[in-house]
Amino acid sequence: MRIVLSAVALAVLHAPALAVTFEDVSFVNSQGIRITGKLARTHWGGARPAVVMLHGCAGIYSYSDPVRGVAKLYTEWADRLTTAGYHALLVDSFTARGASQNQCGNGSAGTSEVGDRPHDAYAARAYLVSRKSKAATDPGRTFVVGWSHGGSSAFSALSDTMAQRKEGRFRAGFAFYPGCGLYNAFGGISTSTWMPYAAMAIYHGDIDPLFTSGYCQKRVELAVAAGSSEAMGNPVDLLVHPGAQHSFDNARQMGGGWTVYDVNAKTSADADVMNRLGQLAATP
Repeated sequence: MRIVLSAVALAVLHAPALAVTFEDVSFVNSQGIRITGKLARTHWGGARPAVVMLHGCAGIYSYSDPVRGVAKLYTEWADRLTTAGYHALLVDSFTARGASQNQCGNGSAGTSEVGDRPHDAYAARAYLVSRKSKAATDPGRTFVVGWSHGGSSAFSALSDTMAQRKEGRFRAGFAFYPGCGLYNAFGGISTSTWMPYAAMAIYHGDIDPLFTSGYCQKRVELAVAAGSSEAMGNPVDLLVHPGAQHSFDNARQMGGGWTVYDVNAKTSADADVMNRLGQLAATP
């Protein structure tokens, strides 16, 4: 586990100019459900790397309201990714299931991070790879990023139990502030069998209850003890930001409940994801 000490950011962190546009797409997952999504295409030529984005428990929309459009966090990420040469596909796991747009607090009764959403992630990957024009995707450079409920879903999707799926494999996964309890899936906590089949980075704030529970630390500790490593091609890195809270990367400035620690954590974690993506996308 790595503790990240972010450089103090005294200036306001400005969000980028959000010039991204989304295309409505759909694809059928392995459960037979037609899942919808929002695709942002980069204008860079050739078969590009691509990122599958998994939303949190409030769904893809601002305030869980489709009338308000896609939430700013995901728009910001789609803009960042497409500017850097990646296609970005934001998967909507709730609408097609007839579920509430806000499932925060639904627990095990809601759409499952283990039993449901990994199917959506792999179907999204297969859809991207199937496109031969406009959004042609290099199958060897597909990644998954998730936030909170979606972070837990990315955590599940990268499990070695998913390594042989017919839709193919992700090159790496990134999870922002996931819950790692997952209702005792993967053998429970103290006897966890979870191990990623590819590189996995997890970003947490050290005052987030999902971190202070200790579940992510234990899962990572046992995965490393069982052989997860750089040498094996499946390292797992838990990066913890002092003073940061849950959803810290929604912070764009101090105030309104956000602190300098959240702003620093956002700056550091966002940059780390882009750096890791860049390194992985640049190698065969």
